[in-house]
Amino acid sequence: MGEIKDLPVLILGYNRLEKLTRCISTLEKQGIKKIYVSIDGPKNDYDKKIQKKIINFCGRSKSELDIKFKNLDKNYGCRNAPIKGISWFFEENKYGVILEDDVIVSKKCLQLFSYLLEKYVLKKDIMSISSFNEFTNKEIESIYSISVFRSWGWATWAEKWRIHLDFLNKIRNLSIWQLYNLLPEELRLIETAEIIKSCQLNFLDAWDYEFNFSHIVNNKKSLTIGGINNYVYGFDDSATHTQNIENIGIDFELFCERNICEKKILKLENNKHISTVEKCGFSCVKNKNILSHAKDIFKSIFFSLVFYLRKIKRNMYKKF
Repeated sequence: MGEIKDLPVLILGYNRLEKLTRCISTLEKQGIKKIYVSIDGPKNDYDKKIQKKIINFCGRSKSELDIKFKNLDKNYGCRNAPIKGISWFFEENKYGVILEDDVIVSKKCLQLFSYLLEKYVLKKDIMSISSFNEFTNKEIESIYSISVFRSWGWATWAEKWRIHLDFLNKIRNLSIWQLYNLLPEELRLIETAEIIKSCQLNFLDAWDYEFNFSHIVNNKKSLTIGGINNYVYGFDDSATHTQNIENIGIDFELFCERNICEKKILKLENNKHISTVEKCGFSCVKNKNILSHAKDIFKSIFFSLVFYLRKIKRNMYKKF
């Protein structure tokens, strides 16, 4: 297993003081020394008050804990703020772990992150490392190669993140139809392309769909540690997207310190692989024909028109 005292960890936060302090305190107890915290800018006076407390907490005197802090200059939202925070993190580190403020991962998982980040630094087909896969719960877990990453506790390299940013810039002006045609045939749905375009236009305030799109379109993989190696404690009214744990079908009570066989990399069974991809918003396509292709063209035009009208409406509101 890898040493974790030099492993850099980024925490993405906003206005949840208790959750963020719990995350930092857990990392400190696990032996992490290099912690980065990126906070999205405030929306109101309440946010300013809480963020002042967060800044004070992160700035407290700790001889062995190095916390570097970034408070964004304005509120960028759940898409742009994480992208800015992760980019800042990788300006200072060659690789590292990224956590949201309501996520903790096991110490053994952090050790495995450190090991895998060193071992696979030159593997061009590996884009990220994910901390769990909900389809396995064994005493000894293997590592799987999957086409999507999971954002609740993950790791990557600065070079791979830059590749993703370059890809985002390359495809940002593509139409829904062009995004659709970038997908492999078995995942080629207009609804999937519509999700990506929604993110690009900030109609859907999320960043992780696009990172998974980068994985899939560029034929990259995420090394995924079998089992539940993390714990998410933010399923409540403070969450932006997922407030009810029952909606995601993951039992985080299975979180534990497992024995992991880090040298054994296996591919998931096909049905599990498809299920994992679908859970991340990329549904599988079956029995495509001429009629379904014509429907996709029609839906592409329809979604494009809807987005065009929404952009006009948004620009009108900005003027007032």
